[in-house]
Amino acid sequence: MAEAVGKRSMIEDAVALALCALVIYGLDQVLAKAVVRSLDATSMVAINFIVSLPLFVFIFAGAVLLWGDYLNHLEYVLYGLIGASTARGGFYIYLEALEKGAVSMVGSVTAAYPALTALLAITFLGERLGPLSFMGISMIIASMAALSFSHGRSTGEVTGFSRSSLLLSLATFLSWGVGAIFIKMALEGLPLMGYLGLYVFVLPPIGFVYLRHKRASLRVLFPKWTVPVIGAIVVAELWQLAYFAETAAVSRGAASMVFPLISAYPVVTILGARAFLNERLSRLDWVILGIVIMGIILISAG
Repeated sequence: MAEAVGKRSMIEDAVALALCALVIYGLDQVLAKAVVRSLDATSMVAINFIVSLPLFVFIFAGAVLLWGDYLNHLEYVLYGLIGASTARGGFYIYLEALEKGAVSMVGSVTAAYPALTALLAITFLGERLGPLSFMGISMIIASMAALSFSHGRSTGEVTGFSRSSLLLSLATFLSWGVGAIFIKMALEGLPLMGYLGLYVFVLPPIGFVYLRHKRASLRVLFPKWTVPVIGAIVVAELWQLAYFAETAAVSRGAASMVFPLISAYPVVTILGARAFLNERLSRLDWVILGIVIMGIILISAG
């Protein structure tokens, strides 16, 4: 009985943390739209790098001092490095896909990555989902793919989709979908701080490879102190806060439940953009948003 209560408590904690991450991610994107429009993707990546790295250095130092058992958990360290690399690397691939194709089309492909994560988690990690959770997850995954396409059409976005954009979108889909499993596996053997500290070894090589690919000069790492740059720093810090909540949720609950739930954050973004930026929503958008909310309720109840 006590074991069942404890398990139920962990699930509730995971759902609460996932919803926190969902809200922060969504509002963060609204802020990014409102404040950081004059910065390109390369500048945003550079600012995110210089803001994030000191934070992860601090976390790694804390993990070494307070836990300090990396050498006895090398298998989980390897899982963590793969998970962190695919998470951050997948984001940079996603940015490349956006440069070559429409957001609605790229988003429709990449938004489906939790379906792959859920399938792999159930198959290889032995996770189980109740009928309500399964129904809710299916509704969210399908709705997010449909919403990416529908909202792009309703805002008048050109829906071109080149071959390179398709391949990059599929690469993002695979990177995020498979990488999420490695994150869950890492958190089975590493404390939360221990996993997050591994980003010290991931951020520099992946960040510099991306900036070199974009042929960015070192000046991009030393931006002028302007309002958009300040906004980008706030966006980066909020993103880190949301990622910490997401990782904590994964450490407490099933990957097959947490990742699909968090993937619904564009709902918050779209509603926030409607409220604060006067962006339009079609009737179909509203219907899909309602389905997503119903899916979230089912997961919470399941």
